[in-house]
Amino acid sequence: MYEEILDVAEELFMKQGYNDTSTRQIAKILGITQPNIYYHFKNKENIYYQVMQRLATEVGENLRELSAKNTNFEEKIMAMAFYLQQRHPFSLFMMMHDIQHTLNPETAKKLFTLWQESYKQPFINVFEQNSINIRSSIEPEFAVSQLFILISAYLDMSKEIKTDSLKKAMHIFFYGVLKD
Repeated sequence: MYEEILDVAEELFMKQGYNDTSTRQIAKILGITQPNIYYHFKNKENIYYQVMQRLATEVGENLRELSAKNTNFEEKIMAMAFYLQQRHPFSLFMMMHDIQHTLNPETAKKLFTLWQESYKQPFINVFEQNSINIRSSIEPEFAVSQLFILISAYLDMSKEIKTDSLKKAMHIFFYGVLKD
């Protein structure tokens, strides 16, 4: 039942956000009582933390695997961005808002560290490994932050639109809009 609770909670948290998801909703979908949830989890924040920890572990493993492929810089970053788009049919902005503004500071700090290690660091590593191809005035961490803003804009769209749109936006990210 533990994993089933996390599965339902993840779907609700990612669609509705932390504040608009209740343990009552989770229990109703699963056909169980709220005390059954509290047998496995201390409270809603603990469920959210476990959901995010499980998600971050999965995402981190997949991003590191994609970053290790024997492809060029652009192909790696594109593959990693498309993976996030496929795995995250929800807003990264909402997720970060929930972490920063609705959780207690200790939990927020743990989740932010998880996010940094699992989501951001694999991208930073690729940028650092390819620094010879990147303008020296561009810091990898700043570039990755901008890339996440770009990717986030294309997560909660219909599949047909978002893949093509993200591909075009990534092209602009890599090559800019000005003629040479």
